[in-house]
Amino acid sequence: MAENNSGTGMLIVQVYTADQALPLADANVLITKNSGSGEELVRVLKTDRSGRTQPISLAAPPAANSLDPENGGARFFNYNIRVDYPGYYTMENLNVPIFEGQTSIQPVAMIPLPADEERGKKITVVEDEPRDLDA
Repeated sequence: MAENNSGTGMLIVQVYTADQALPLADANVLITKNSGSGEELVRVLKTDRSGRTQPISLAAPPAANSLDPENGGARFFNYNIRVDYPGYYTMENLNVPIFEGQTSIQPVAMIPLPADEERGKKITVVEDEPRDLDA
């Protein structure tokens, strides 16, 4: 099924140590999207002093699809976020929803590697599909 890329949504990734103790500046953030031919790189970013990326614009389906779920159109597009930082597990958040006209802030809590562990260990979090709050 072809996707209608007529809209955009915004994404900010907030990277911090566990329990939101400290923001992590200069973390590497990769935004990808699954396509018919595999995973496609969308953007590569770094976090600032506050642990945040700059807001980025991402393709999203029309907001009208959310208002009329019966029409069969996608309500949101899913993106994947991967965060790397020295001395921490690589964190992956899969299926992060982006809605047209909305700014999503994705928190990423980095977990330190044990002293005897090497870099390259990964933790993956699969996001649940957004629920209908009116149901």
